[in-house]
Amino acid sequence: MDVQIEPLEGAQRKFRVVFSDADVKSKVENEIRSTVKTLKVPGYRVGHVPASYVRSRPPFLASIHESVTDSLRQAAIDALVNYESGTVVFLDPEPFSVSGEHEKSGITVSGTLECFALPEEFICEGISLSPESVPTVTREEIQEEIASLSRRAGTQFRKDVPEDSPIEEGDLVSFSFSFTHPDTGLPYENRQTINVGDPSHPEALTRSLIGRKVGEAFSERLPFNIPGAKKGEKARVEILDAQIKIESLKRIEPATPEELLKALTAGKENHASKESIEEVVEKRILERKVSQVLTRKLEELVLEVLSRNTIAVPERRIDLEVERMVSAGMAASDIDKEQVRRDTLWWFILDALSKKLDVQPDMGRVEQEYLALVRQSGNPGNDEVKRREFVEQAFLSARRRLTEEIVLKQSTFSGWDEFFGSEGVLAKLGWNAFGVRPEPHDHSAHSHHDHEGHDHHHDHQH
Repeated sequence: MDVQIEPLEGAQRKFRVVFSDADVKSKVENEIRSTVKTLKVPGYRVGHVPASYVRSRPPFLASIHESVTDSLRQAAIDALVNYESGTVVFLDPEPFSVSGEHEKSGITVSGTLECFALPEEFICEGISLSPESVPTVTREEIQEEIASLSRRAGTQFRKDVPEDSPIEEGDLVSFSFSFTHPDTGLPYENRQTINVGDPSHPEALTRSLIGRKVGEAFSERLPFNIPGAKKGEKARVEILDAQIKIESLKRIEPATPEELLKALTAGKENHASKESIEEVVEKRILERKVSQVLTRKLEELVLEVLSRNTIAVPERRIDLEVERMVSAGMAASDIDKEQVRRDTLWWFILDALSKKLDVQPDMGRVEQEYLALVRQSGNPGNDEVKRREFVEQAFLSARRRLTEEIVLKQSTFSGWDEFFGSEGVLAKLGWNAFGVRPEPHDHSAHSHHDHEGHDHHHDHQH
């Protein structure tokens, strides 16, 4: 097998993988030997059918050649991935089909690929960002948060709610809805009961319900989860025109401060018993605000890194990402292609940097990402293939997050010490593992989650 790669424009390459006649013949003979082991032919014992019989039967030989075609295609792909010094991110081999003639002449697999590689003088350390101050939390914010959390944490329903009461955050509301199914064109009707304001539900739904009354009907454009049309197809989210009718409302008695404190600190073994509900909620708000700041700094960092480095852009791979988003149900007009371009390049940069820096996330991080996948896509259960896929995705996501934390921590801006210093807000919040790679064989990392509750994910879901 001979691999030849010719540079084209940007990240594109033209390739030729040449398989000799001996390569092809060996593959065909191996496939025949594998086939005759289980082949049942009158007059022959199983496992003793001669190769000449298979070669003399066109249907059998066509099946053999089809299997060899697949095998050579995969061998060519593996060779190209191993041959390129960068990372192959797009590969498009031209169609080919093995025949008997190729056992005498050999065959060439050709096509194009795109390769991503960091430039030699890649700049990512010491990136200067805009000034930032640590956010503060006001007394009013704490009280509003306590009131909101108390409504959602309550377990008892009030019995004195007037029938014409407008819906408030925290209410348990049942409503019917209908829309035209985008795949079938037929009307679809259903009913749902939700806790208004629950973060697991779309914000647009919450906004549309608050202030409405029982019996009220209205129209609204809302996101709906549309199952795949065929078995195995992923569900997708589409914004559809829907008719909503409020069926019932139940108002939950707010949890007492003691009940709320218990709910907020459940499962936290190291919770200080003397910590008040106000202190717990203040920390919760501060965590949210700090996460928002870090998200903003990361977005700024991405733009700065991309602007300071000349990177060959794998345009066809980026087009493929857009195609995947469309096939998942997103309207092409709703896709910000420039954002997809930035996100995709950033993923590739993080993957390349993680290999260069040998970034290996600890099990706590991987577990967090795995649980996030389960919440988003459902538990794989006994599906071993899907479970392995989730584990691989979780590791990749955890490694990317840790790598971008490391790069962000290496940036500079006015206020850096207030965030990342030994007395900074991250240390006070207990996010001590932010941007820190675990030591090899660090078993202590298995017993905790890094900066729990922190989420600065800004990738598109594609």
